Amino acid sequence: MNSILDTALSIWREYPGTVVAGAVFLVFLVLFRKVLWPHSKPASFDARSDIERRFRNVFAMMGEDRRQGIIDYYSYKHDCGREEAMKLAMEDRARDEGRW
Repeated sequence: MNSILDTALSIWREYPGTVVAGAVFLVFLVLFRKVLWPHSKPASFDARSDIERRFRNVFAMMGEDRRQGIIDYYSYKHDCGREEAMKLAMEDRARDEGRW
């Protein structure tokens, strides 16, 4: 253990710029991975279900309050839960698009 510390200390004394540059590079890599690379997020990061993502895409032009109103309407009309209401709203929207 003592020899490892001696080796590290001798490298620091002889090449301080290289050690600092290496540390800066490692910090940059960590920031790049966490901030700029969206695929590094864990799978549990997005807690929304597939149905909710599709619902938000179908009704993307509406505001959040309007989307919640549609969910409430279908939930009350069909006496069902939130996800089933979103599914029914998307089905109705698909039928309306097919009519024209």
